[in-house]
Amino acid sequence: MISFGREVLSDYESAVSREFLLTNPIGCYSSSTIIGLNTRKYHGLLVTDRVHLSKLDEEIDGVGLSTNQYRGAIYPEGYRYLESFELYPPTFIYRMDETTVRKKIFLSAGSRTIHVSYIIWSKKPVVFNITPLIAERGVHELRFDYNLSQEKLQNGVRVNELTITSNIEFEEKPDIYWNFNYEWEKRRGYDFEENLYSPGKFFCRIKGEKTVDIIATLERDVDKINVEEIKKLKKIKKPTNPYEVLSLTADSFIAPHSILAGYHWFVESWGRDTFISLPGLLLVRKKFAHARKIFRQYAKCMRNGIIPNILPDRFNSADATLWFVYSLKKYYEYTGDEEFLKEMGPCMEQIVEKYPENKSISMDEDGLIKVSECLTWMDTKFTPRGGKPVEVNALWLNALSAFEELFGIECHSAKIKKNFSKFWNGQGLFDVLEPTDSSIRPNQIFAISLPHRLLSKAKEKKILKVVKKELLTPYGLRTLSASDKNYRGSYTGDESYHNGCVWPWLTGFYITAHMRIYGDADYCKAILQPLLEHLKDAGLGSISEIFDGDAPHRPNGCISQAWSVAEVLRCMHEDLELI
Repeated sequence: MISFGREVLSDYESAVSREFLLTNPIGCYSSSTIIGLNTRKYHGLLVTDRVHLSKLDEEIDGVGLSTNQYRGAIYPEGYRYLESFELYPPTFIYRMDETTVRKKIFLSAGSRTIHVSYIIWSKKPVVFNITPLIAERGVHELRFDYNLSQEKLQNGVRVNELTITSNIEFEEKPDIYWNFNYEWEKRRGYDFEENLYSPGKFFCRIKGEKTVDIIATLERDVDKINVEEIKKLKKIKKPTNPYEVLSLTADSFIAPHSILAGYHWFVESWGRDTFISLPGLLLVRKKFAHARKIFRQYAKCMRNGIIPNILPDRFNSADATLWFVYSLKKYYEYTGDEEFLKEMGPCMEQIVEKYPENKSISMDEDGLIKVSECLTWMDTKFTPRGGKPVEVNALWLNALSAFEELFGIECHSAKIKKNFSKFWNGQGLFDVLEPTDSSIRPNQIFAISLPHRLLSKAKEKKILKVVKKELLTPYGLRTLSASDKNYRGSYTGDESYHNGCVWPWLTGFYITAHMRIYGDADYCKAILQPLLEHLKDAGLGSISEIFDGDAPHRPNGCISQAWSVAEVLRCMHEDLELI
């Protein structure tokens, strides 16, 4: 479903804006652009929390098939020979003179191993060289100096813990490749240059057809690497529709006892992201056993009625706990699992009793929740939102209503619900009370999309009208109205992060609200369509973290964000019945 020909690959700017990502369940990934140019320090063929193997540089008779960026130069320009790219698995086909090279990349599901397979056809004799380029550094770092341990093997080389082997010869020749530049890091305002290390090169002479395999692994016992297991990945059924694409991507976020927030730099489990994402990534796809593992993991770490925002003990979120309740209620709706609900009962009781009695989270006399600064999902110093945030209180009321419904215990939610009307400003909802913030932000959408209704239908319609007029874009909701003096139309870092940038995960809740109020499925399907088309841009097969607030709404942030994917899957299933 996702493939490109010369019309995209020959256009440098278009090609480098598209990136592929392979992941496995044990914490490895492989990622680059569709022309093999690493534009981020996070790119690499074999990456854990460190970039081990950065890339392989290939040559045919001295002509480079790779594409690299150095100071002021792209060299070699191998993308000029690239005829096609296909995503599942990442497949590159190069043609030059009388030679064709097909390259496929496979990441082992069960080991820290990458397999790069080449099939070369050539009418004339040619020499094929492959030069490994090694970074051996943390993913957030850059490196210039190398003093690595190197050992030549019978069929390859071991550099520190990285072993690279092949079915062709290896010539040992340690060298430093200088001044690689990473274009996206430069755009983001970070350091963007480093040197890479090469232990030597693999080489062979070819006439006719030959298969060349490169195996790079962090497993010490190379003889136990199951190449056949890796090759089975070649037989994975290619997705044919957006749901199948998103379902494959959903698996990339699922760790043994958690959900990862996003790639490339949010590869960790955050409570808020986890429980916003859990319905779409797990419940929609009937992965109920895995959902239970995650609930248990966070419940075990709960303290004073609050789950950690970052496992195991970073309690810096006012809403992560409330999203936990939201997801648990949905779990019960999907499964009817009374036994697990009973197991979670003490945890739910602790939330109701202890959550509003913390140092940074408290319940006022009116029953509404007041929080310290930077504890909501808009968590930068440019959007402190201390006071009574609208979405935290909508989530709190939904949590109390869920507890009453599931356990039959009175929480006085009806009384508190009356005081929620304090947020009403005549046209929509204040973003924060005490102090009053009348900024038009998308947080009010949760008051009309969470399961328990908090407002009259007439007020819901007015809120939706304001959100549509001021915040709706083809890729989600802006975080601030463009008419606001603090609005930033393009991403420039934290200052713009929640002051104009578009967040696609909010699309799901907008669609839920619209379907609840108007039931217009055709309109909502049209709203969703640009995000489905986005699967062929930026992080291929996935949905970006953010977009610019101004047209043409350039994608930015993480190329693959869990809650972006999850909310599209959830609303496709729950609201639009597309799954």
